[in-house]
Amino acid sequence: MLEDIYLEYMIKKKRSGKQNAIVASVIAAGIILTAAMLTLIFYVAMMLMGTKFGQFAFSIGFVLIALMWYGAYLLISMHNIEYEYILTNSEVDMDKIMSKKGRKHIVGFDFKDVTVCANIEDDEHNYNYKNVTVEKTYDLIGDKARGDIYFADFIDNGVKTRVLFQPTMKMITLAKRFNSKNIFVKED
Repeated sequence: MLEDIYLEYMIKKKRSGKQNAIVASVIAAGIILTAAMLTLIFYVAMMLMGTKFGQFAFSIGFVLIALMWYGAYLLISMHNIEYEYILTNSEVDMDKIMSKKGRKHIVGFDFKDVTVCANIEDDEHNYNYKNVTVEKTYDLIGDKARGDIYFADFIDNGVKTRVLFQPTMKMITLAKRFNSKNIFVKED
C-alpha cells in the first residue's frame, strides 16, 4: 500500500523582454502624465486663484495623480508571476499566482492518466514532444535557462492536452510511482 503523498513546489516566472518593456513603458507613461497633470493643476489653480474652486482643483489634481500611480503599480505587479505545483498522491494541480495575492487555477490532472511524461531533452522518450501535436498547451515554465523542463501529455475532456512544467526531481520521481510505464525521469 502506498502512503499518502503531498508535495508543493513554487517557481517564479522569469520576466521576458516584452514584459520588461511593458513595465518600462508604464513607468515612462506615468512620469509623462504626472508632469502633464502637474502643469495642468498649476495652470487651473492659477486661473481659479482667489476662489474656493482653486484649492479644490489643486486637491483633485493630486488625488488623480495618486490614483494614476496606483493603477501603474497594479499593472506592474500583474507581471510578478509564480507557478505552484501541488502533488496530492497521483493528482497534480497547477496554479498561477500573481503578485503573491491573486491565485488562478490553470490545470489539474492525474499522473495515472498521462500518456507520456518526460524531460524535453530526453532523446529516448521525447518523441511525443517533438512529433505529436496537441490541441491545448499550458506553458507553466518558470525559467527556461534553469532547464529540467518536462512535458506531460494527457486527454482532458476529450482534448489532447500538454503541460510544460519544471517539477523537482522528488516530485517527478513520486509521480512515476503511479504510472511507471509512461513517466520517465531524466537521469543526470
